[in-house]
Amino acid sequence: MTTKRAARARTLAAVLLLACAGAAFAQVKLSPQEEAGKRIYLEGVSPSGTPLQALVGLQGTAVEGTSLPCGNCHGADGTGRPEGAIRPANIVWRELTKSYGHRHDNGREHGPFTEQSFAELLTYGKDPAGNKLDPTMPRYIMSHKDMADLVAYLKRVEADLDPGIGQDRLRIGTLLPSKGRLAELGQAMSGILRSRAEAINAGGGLFGRKIELVAAEFSEDRDAALANLGKLLREQDVFAVVSPFTVGVETEISAAAEKERVPMVGPFTLFPDSTLAINRYTFYLLSGLRDQGRALARFAAASLKLSNPEVGLVYPDAEGYAEVAKAVEETLQERGWNRVRRASYPPQRLPVERVVAELQQKGVQVIFFFGSEADLAAFGKQVRDAIWSPYLLAPGPKVARAALDLPTTFGDRVYLAYPTLPEDVTAHGSASLSGLQQKSKLSNRHQPAQISAYASMLVLEEGVKRAGRDLSRAKFLGSLENLYGFETGVTPGIYFGPNRRIGALGAHIVSVDLGARRFQPTGQFIRLD
Repeated sequence: MTTKRAARARTLAAVLLLACAGAAFAQVKLSPQEEAGKRIYLEGVSPSGTPLQALVGLQGTAVEGTSLPCGNCHGADGTGRPEGAIRPANIVWRELTKSYGHRHDNGREHGPFTEQSFAELLTYGKDPAGNKLDPTMPRYIMSHKDMADLVAYLKRVEADLDPGIGQDRLRIGTLLPSKGRLAELGQAMSGILRSRAEAINAGGGLFGRKIELVAAEFSEDRDAALANLGKLLREQDVFAVVSPFTVGVETEISAAAEKERVPMVGPFTLFPDSTLAINRYTFYLLSGLRDQGRALARFAAASLKLSNPEVGLVYPDAEGYAEVAKAVEETLQERGWNRVRRASYPPQRLPVERVVAELQQKGVQVIFFFGSEADLAAFGKQVRDAIWSPYLLAPGPKVARAALDLPTTFGDRVYLAYPTLPEDVTAHGSASLSGLQQKSKLSNRHQPAQISAYASMLVLEEGVKRAGRDLSRAKFLGSLENLYGFETGVTPGIYFGPNRRIGALGAHIVSVDLGARRFQPTGQFIRLD
């Protein structure tokens, strides 16, 4: 080989190597017909607009196709997913058309499928040999075009891998601040995420796939933060997002994850959504203000030995807080405390004299406080000057330092709620987290954020392991939905489910010893299951 030919060969080899590296995460580009078939397969929706119906059982009861899409039973990859005694068939096209035909567990035999015989199977419930299928297998009413679209997709389904999944790599995204006043917190979370990913990779990765972490910038400018997230979800080819910072844009970020069908594990926020009207893609680890408030309400009604007292809810008139107040009020009402007064105020402008005077005059005995530390400090001083001593309950993550400095005239009537406490951290969890901190040269500052990032990586790792080597987003979501009592070593046990998206749903209750200026755990973790 001449020197020039050898140089061209080396150049070509380098180009091919780069192309292969870039293709490690490249998705199969589906044709419009295949895309239409994918919607039919996964959603039971006909892109042509023709109504898609499924006929179920011996009587052929008609139901909407969206209730019984093929992917529900046969899986996103078409290989079938056993459901109890029912074992759906592998409907990958090369499997359907193998030349030697099929012999099923129940003894049924038939030859290979063709496009025509497969259409007859879906329409009439008969295989190529004329054998009737089990009545649990729906028949479908669809147009010839929809049938052709579906077959076209089945010919590509096994190559239609979800984004971020390579032969030896798994690309995971995150959204964290690296600039401005939140930079130190973002760097602490990033350090933990990257150190844990390196530890996983040093151990061989997850089923041979090493984690690649891709970080997008969280900006305090809402529009910029959402634009950066959009690029991460749509352009960076990530399989999932772990421990994103979502404060202030919780709803938008969760909605974006649902729209793009990207799983999101462990968003760091004060306002996770614990209602049943949730999207399937976002998994929170810890309770936010809403559920900390609910836990405080349950504790107060059960432990303060008061009979339907006057209650005051003090909170800023800012996004999310009205929902917190509503949840607290509803929880109290469920327990017979129905004399609740709300006192909202403009953010950072609490009119302490007026609010304290009004609540005192109404005979309020219990205050639920959701303002800032500065607001609580001012409120506490005004309560002291008014010679008033109500119970005060608040979320610890927001007001811990101010709570320790409250006037001693509150006595033993101050209680805080925390999603986690040091007692949740096991010896193993502490050692593991400390090792990551040392590796990343991190201090103990922003410890809650570091714990959240670490626990989120553990949950993501466990979900991938349970999904198996044949990984897909659908399998990953299913494995997380069945995560029950998973121990991170740094949080309470994590419990998810089809209608549950907060893993440790509840809060610890802590009393404040104002004389000694210290927190005193009550030993109560109020579960909200």
